[in-house]
Amino acid sequence: MHDQPINQKSEYVINKNTLFLEPVRYGEYTKVYEKNTKPAIVRKTPMKIIRQSCIRYLSTYDGRRDASARILGINRKVPINVDHLKGTYLFPTISHLKPDCSWITLSHLKCLEKIDKKQTKISFTDGQSIIVPVSPLAVYNQIMMTKVLYERSSATTSSIRTERVVRAQYVTGVRENMISFFHSRNRE
Repeated sequence: MHDQPINQKSEYVINKNTLFLEPVRYGEYTKVYEKNTKPAIVRKTPMKIIRQSCIRYLSTYDGRRDASARILGINRKVPINVDHLKGTYLFPTISHLKPDCSWITLSHLKCLEKIDKKQTKISFTDGQSIIVPVSPLAVYNQIMMTKVLYERSSATTSSIRTERVVRAQYVTGVRENMISFFHSRNRE
């Protein structure tokens, strides 16, 4: 994506500018994409960054994952809200237990584009894009699960809906292999 040298960091906390966490070199490192910034390499796995970020925001990954799983009625590829104050929702591309699992932030998505059956180009609102080795349907389902988690956790009722969310079998409303999530209103 970028031809210039990449910054290296030893620490990173997920924040409102985080777009994407990509494991590098057998998951030992993470390539971190942030809004309007060149990617940086962090000397930690994506899972370690997520776990430490959850602690930074006064919770644990396991607690957030368990709550999300209960609210959605699912136990595979569970999205989480890392920072409940800013509403930073991330979802995994595959099982969180696999070292090649990438994590995507919901709030910065612009559109998905089908490359082929097993690859999807994800574009972000700042113009950056990445290609993940996952089908467009799988990415779409993860986005929808994360949106339901956001809606259910943001509801103004005193109780939280916890019935199981069904994953889509196909995507409707797709034009020319592209799915758009961008809304014209200003987003940060």
